Amino acid sequence: MPINESHLVRALEPFKGFVLSTMIFTLQQSGLQDSFAEGITVDGLVRDKGLDRARITAMADYWVAAELLDRSETGVLTLTDLAHRYEEARPWYEMMVGGYGGTFLHLGDHLEQGTGPTPRRGGYVGSGSCGISMHDSIPLLRKLLAEDGRSYRRLVDLGCGSGVYLTELCQDYPEMTAVGIEPNADGAAAARAWVAGQPTADRVTIEQVDAVQWIENTEEKPDLAVLAFVIHEVLGQEGEEGVRRMLTKLFAESPELTLAIVDIDLKSSDAKAMAQPLAQAYYNAYLLMHPFTSQRLETKGWWEKFFADCGLQIEAFDTTDPSMDSTQFAVGWLLRKASA
Repeated sequence: MPINESHLVRALEPFKGFVLSTMIFTLQQSGLQDSFAEGITVDGLVRDKGLDRARITAMADYWVAAELLDRSETGVLTLTDLAHRYEEARPWYEMMVGGYGGTFLHLGDHLEQGTGPTPRRGGYVGSGSCGISMHDSIPLLRKLLAEDGRSYRRLVDLGCGSGVYLTELCQDYPEMTAVGIEPNADGAAAARAWVAGQPTADRVTIEQVDAVQWIENTEEKPDLAVLAFVIHEVLGQEGEEGVRRMLTKLFAESPELTLAIVDIDLKSSDAKAMAQPLAQAYYNAYLLMHPFTSQRLETKGWWEKFFADCGLQIEAFDTTDPSMDSTQFAVGWLLRKASA
């Protein structure tokens, strides 16, 4: 018996969302948004940007039907209010569609033991994650540090991504100098590009080096270190001993250090937590892909026991501002070496 149309419409809602998310990402990353913000026709896009007429026409028709563009009687295409609202969430699309879009499509190919990690696009993961951090983890980190009340002069960000934590914290501490450690060549290049355009650029350097190697060889010891959504990468790729080795080295070289860690509380099996709207819209997918990409999330309680086992004490703990994210999935700690 043929499927009923109304049932088919409901059944295809996820497919609609899949294509829509990729087309929002395409609109944001293609550079066409600026043209549409000013208003332009398909003829203008073909003439000014050398685009293929049939392809850009198909895209424009899709965006109009999806209510991302308005088309006037003269064919001028302009962004809608809906497109502007999606633009506010650009970092989430950048990370989850640009960085992990291909990952999700290949999950089924990597279920067996020994199949290795599912590919991801690290550049989009890093830049998207740092963009998201401007909304959640950087305000969280600022709150923890403000309540702590100490003044810091030398910052290291271990796994600095695009470098946004470095430049933001240097704005908060006028006497601070900072170094970002990024072992990936593309990541280090992206961080240098970001830092170069910021007003604190003269106080920030980026080094492409392994974190433990840098810790062992640096002469200027930090008084503040940041691990923002990095410790679960180390845990996934180097295991508990790898994390323990990094933390032990860090505090052995800088015993008076304050370590700020921001990460995710693993709540995927908590039915109440996962029913929250933002958990359904974002965290359900975010938690899903970590085991497939050599990353290992753990619960808040697991991490706190691990920190204690490493001889560290928790000086402060908090979660994100509930007006932005009330799920309490993103968590932050300030850690210091435990008193003897």
